[in-house]
Amino acid sequence: MKTKRITEDYVKMIYQLSQKGEVRCCRLAERLSVSRPTVSVSIKALSEEGLVYQDDIKNIHLTEQGLKLAREVEARHRVLYELLITLGVDERIASIDACKMEHALGEESFQALQSLLSNPK
Repeated sequence: MKTKRITEDYVKMIYQLSQKGEVRCCRLAERLSVSRPTVSVSIKALSEEGLVYQDDIKNIHLTEQGLKLAREVEARHRVLYELLITLGVDERIASIDACKMEHALGEESFQALQSLLSNPK
């Protein structure tokens, strides 16, 4: 994949869609606002990275490595979103901003923010 952000956006979206049913290229393209050919190329790259695979009927699945990454991105998003909400940011804006920030947040900063939410002063 081209960037960490694109990779993380794809695995997070695949994870979210898989919670509701089968994940197909057309659903993924719609949710990510990209073309189906773009999704096909991206899925091939994610597959080569060992993050996803497609079954015989072309449903997209996360590997264990992809699932781990998706859960990490989802956790960063959730912590950032909750922190922004706590600070009084509008829910819609908090969601958009958390999505942008989740890709840049390092592990040490994530742990610090997470502990801040767990142990407010």
